[in-house]
Amino acid sequence: MNAVVFAPSAKGLQRMLDICSKFAVTHNVTKSQCMIINSKFDLIHHPTFHLNGSTLPYTEKYKYLGHHIIISSLTDDNNVLRQTRSLYARANKIIRSFSFASLSVKLALFKAYFTPIYGCQLWSRLFQYSNRKLQVAYNDAFRQLLREPRWFSASRLFVYNNVPSFDAVVRKLVYCFWCSLCKSDNMLIQAG
Repeated sequence: MNAVVFAPSAKGLQRMLDICSKFAVTHNVTKSQCMIINSKFDLIHHPTFHLNGSTLPYTEKYKYLGHHIIISSLTDDNNVLRQTRSLYARANKIIRSFSFASLSVKLALFKAYFTPIYGCQLWSRLFQYSNRKLQVAYNDAFRQLLREPRWFSASRLFVYNNVPSFDAVVRKLVYCFWCSLCKSDNMLIQAG
């Protein structure tokens, strides 16, 4: 089970960890770690936190739910680069397995395996080059799947084959996420 506990103060966090200690008695909590989010104030001394009698180690980076990488600087570049590597791996697998499939099958596979870009709705702090690398990977995967040379216009291929471009996919995912948030009955989401 994964859980994240946030607190604005060290004292508040230790109180919540004390409450979590009841859960820790019966569950494996050996992967538990602490992270201090960078701010304009540098801490001279990091407080020590305890969970079920054990001191929790500090980390600068944590992979949450196996996908989303949380970094103390709160930048999203590691997530984007992880997604880029994942996209290339999926492209290689699909190209190897379905290189002789019909065009309609290739288009269906591309839409199914490449348009879900996990977590892009949450990306807000990233360098432009990270986003550009992911877009290039998306375009390259489509070109390679259709056996087109790298110099061939990806935009033209997307239009001719009625496949959304990278920017269109991201805009749609962000818009759908925003609509879901607006429809939510959760008080915390409505307050944000």
